[in-house]
Amino acid sequence: MKKKEMTNYTKTKIFTIILCLIVIILTLFVQLRGQNTIQERCSYLDPIIVDLFAFGFAIFLVIEGTYRISEHKNMGLKKQLTRSIRISVGFAIITIHLLQVLAK
Repeated sequence: MKKKEMTNYTKTKIFTIILCLIVIILTLFVQLRGQNTIQERCSYLDPIIVDLFAFGFAIFLVIEGTYRISEHKNMGLKKQLTRSIRISVGFAIITIHLLQVLAK
């Protein structure tokens, strides 16, 4: 019986999910640790429109990167690496600005 090999698409999806989880956890850790070291509590000074633009851009990064990965399913992980990074950066931006909105 032949062992079924993982496809490039499956490898890329697994790598992207793991990378996104690592980036989200790292972003949360850095943001929350930074907030705890500040003696004087203050809200973020950026207007809410900055957060809205950031959310929009981050969602675009996630959707576009996901679409491109699914569009080129046969490409290897090395060729898809920048798309996976693009998606993880989108999730990092979402995480940062979500924490900022919650602090306002």
